[in-house]
Amino acid sequence: MNAVEMSMHAPAAAEDAALAMQASFKQAMRRLAGGVALLATVHDGVRHGMTVTAVSSLTMEPPALLVSVNRSASAFAAFAASARFSVNLLAEAQADLASAFARKPDGDARFANGAWRTGVHGMPVLDGALASIVCRVHDTVTFGTHAILIGRVEQLAVGPLALDEPPRAPLLFLSGQFGAFRPMPR
Repeated sequence: MNAVEMSMHAPAAAEDAALAMQASFKQAMRRLAGGVALLATVHDGVRHGMTVTAVSSLTMEPPALLVSVNRSASAFAAFAASARFSVNLLAEAQADLASAFARKPDGDARFANGAWRTGVHGMPVLDGALASIVCRVHDTVTFGTHAILIGRVEQLAVGPLALDEPPRAPLLFLSGQFGAFRPMPR
């Protein structure tokens, strides 16, 4: 193979390597359990929501979190245009809600699932969530296929914990399946 032939094959080889890296990375991330939440907002008077697993606390001072949203998601435009959003952390028994918010229909129709109320600044808040957090968008960072919403906490509601009952297990997502956390025996 001469130098011209090699240079013609180099872009194809680099593209193949990039695709292989993406496939391997996807498989690696399927092995990382993530908490499941419903991300919700209101834009132009219509509620929008979606299921997310890429939620993380960012700082305690000031209280802030981040959420990663795929820019090709049907609800992304509403989140990109809104000044606020809510993150509703789901319990194990709420897997059906997570599934409903991951499918169509879009927009307000998703909110037929679950008991929703209006929180501060009109944000949708899920009754029965482990916690519901209303945030003001502080910044949005675009990277690759996703946007990272950085939210400063404005309102927080932590679900009730009965003293005579064990705490509810959070809903987790691992290898394409919902599950729950089980503590290890001491």
